[in-house]
Amino acid sequence: MISTPMRLPKFAALLLLVPALAWGQPGPDELADQVRHGDDFRVRVQAALQLGKSLSPDAVAPLSDALDDTNASVRAAAAAALKTLGDAHAIPALKEHRLDRSEAVRAAIAAALRSLEEERTGTAKARVVVKLGMMKNGSNVKSTKIESELADASRRKLSELPGVRVLNEESPSKPGENVPMVMVTGKIQELKASREGSSIVYSASVEYVLHTMPEQSIAAKVSGHASATASEQEANDQSRSAELRRAVLEAAIASALRRAPPALMAAARL
Repeated sequence: MISTPMRLPKFAALLLLVPALAWGQPGPDELADQVRHGDDFRVRVQAALQLGKSLSPDAVAPLSDALDDTNASVRAAAAAALKTLGDAHAIPALKEHRLDRSEAVRAAIAAALRSLEEERTGTAKARVVVKLGMMKNGSNVKSTKIESELADASRRKLSELPGVRVLNEESPSKPGENVPMVMVTGKIQELKASREGSSIVYSASVEYVLHTMPEQSIAAKVSGHASATASEQEANDQSRSAELRRAVLEAAIASALRRAPPALMAAARL
């Protein structure tokens, strides 16, 4: 049996409904461009700091590049932003620059490395606690397993986000913890298989709603879509068909939650 590789998620759309992230403010792509190409070092410093606060996974590369900036203030800001970002993928770049000629930059890099090592080992303090709310199956696939698959994959993907801790039902809180909480509810909007020529296309769409706590007002929404192509022979194999369905659902979940950190911060009022 020849398997066709799954295509990457088509998109990860993010719709913010809160004033805290105004539409006029620069997004991660614009901030990254300012970090790399801003003529004034002060522009690069502020862009780096804002990029760290965005918690965008795409911020690691431009901030790592900024560790080579000609201005020490920019390099220090980049290290501080990588600390705020909390993404362990930045550790190699930080280690490469531990011997920076500026004492201030070396101190910022050391602080970032300590924080990221704590993040990687699970000892870092969470910035946002996520409570999983209702997970619904709005697709035409009627299976009692679908909602539990959505909940399990959502919990796993949210737990992988830097600075995020997902509440555990067995241990809902930590002693002395004072961290803002956000409730996340989810819905599978589409989960289907359709014919395109001689192939069968499996597709999935999910949407998450982020609620401020304790009032549970809607703060933001994130959505994602993914698809995979299979042969008719694969589609007729129940085991392979179920595997493809789970794969596109997980990819759609990852597609949505990859861009969730800024929305989580906004819902937590950070």
